[in-house]
Amino acid sequence: MQVRNSAAAFLRGVFFSALRVGSSSDEQAPTPTCDSILTFSLENKVLPESSRNINSRSLSPWSWRSTTLKDQIPSTLWEAECSSTFCSSPDLGQTDHQNLNSVPVYQNILVLNRRQNESCYTASYRSVAVGCTCVRAKTSHS
Repeated sequence: MQVRNSAAAFLRGVFFSALRVGSSSDEQAPTPTCDSILTFSLENKVLPESSRNINSRSLSPWSWRSTTLKDQIPSTLWEAECSSTFCSSPDLGQTDHQNLNSVPVYQNILVLNRRQNESCYTASYRSVAVGCTCVRAKTSHS
């Protein structure tokens, strides 16, 4: 999917004057130097035909929504939005309102955020919905 690979294309040849990796540990992070170079692999894997358009073929379909922030790398993040709170029944092709719910699936991704008025970046993780799946509806017993 071309959208997913836009981050690698954006980062091609990009140099940063500094990269400071944020940490939640109690260790004191070293003072960043402003002479680091950040490089990325530009390997582009092609999805097999069977993996394409799964968002619209799923029993729990979703659409894609983009968010762009100019001081973030990748600057554009794509997130899944479930099309319904219910899933389609695999047998009937109709919506199953009683037994199945459609819920997002999340993945943590690494993003770089430019520090205000500086050419240094801080690395952090952001939870992003990458698709939707069907789960059994919650009941008073579950």
